[in-house]
Amino acid sequence: MTLFPVVMPVTEVGHKPSGKEKVAYLSRIARQALRLSAEKSGVRLGELLKDEKGAPCPVAGNYWALSHKSKYVAAVVSKDKIGIDIEEIKPRAESLFAYVASDEEWELKEKSWDILFRYWTAKEAALKVIGIGISGLKTCRIISVPDENHISLDYKGQFFLVEQLRYKNHIISVLKDDNQIEWVVLDEFPDNMA
Repeated sequence: MTLFPVVMPVTEVGHKPSGKEKVAYLSRIARQALRLSAEKSGVRLGELLKDEKGAPCPVAGNYWALSHKSKYVAAVVSKDKIGIDIEEIKPRAESLFAYVASDEEWELKEKSWDILFRYWTAKEAALKVIGIGISGLKTCRIISVPDENHISLDYKGQFFLVEQLRYKNHIISVLKDDNQIEWVVLDEFPDNMA
């Protein structure tokens, strides 16, 4: 099966939303990226609902996932449970290295901000499939980094392969497993989605 993860820029608004208003705004844009992923996949999505834990509920047998940051959003539709995550690569507190990965995981690749965000987004994509959040970062383990675009993970005996894309100082991770990935990256917000 081919998956079409969509990466789309966040449009400028007349004012800078904050708090819940900003999250709602970014979520709306991410849902537009999701509609594009569904269109490319030949899937018709209905109402997008979440369960009591906030995990996306399947729509007519199709699973969906989205992620957003202040500059870009990412979304994907799949026949199987799916996860996607996006993060901007930027230095933060050094304590984040220990929070995201164990010493054993850091032996796979030398510590850097790029690798930290590769690890983080890969784990987030896998954890979204399981239905838990960042509280599972330590339980989800990086088991190999075969190349610059893939990471293999284990969560309590469940194995995942994640494909990654770097775009304008962001890392986007999507659950790949046996699927083919065709990234859809938009440089500007489509006029027909405004």
